[in-house]
Amino acid sequence: MLRPTVSRWAIGIEYKSLTVLLAEFRKQFEKDASEKIGSLDVNGALLLNDLCVFLGLDDKQRREVLGDSAAFVDTLLNAPIDLSAKH
Repeated sequence: MLRPTVSRWAIGIEYKSLTVLLAEFRKQFEKDASEKIGSLDVNGALLLNDLCVFLGLDDKQRREVLGDSAAFVDTLLNAPIDLSAKH
């Protein structure tokens, strides 16, 4: 009879937890976007940044995850928004 080892059991728990977290992220992302995730045109760095924020990573951890893309994301997120209408 095949018996799971403690390490397989622990990995199973980790994967289950990760699955639940990622599903909750997707649901929140779809709610915020008002669309299904499969129909969105999303920048990978921005999506990964959103995931970092969702998981509660601090800025140092977020920057480690994003690598070279951290500066790109910071530039986009800190860019001023021009709300004036041009006619």
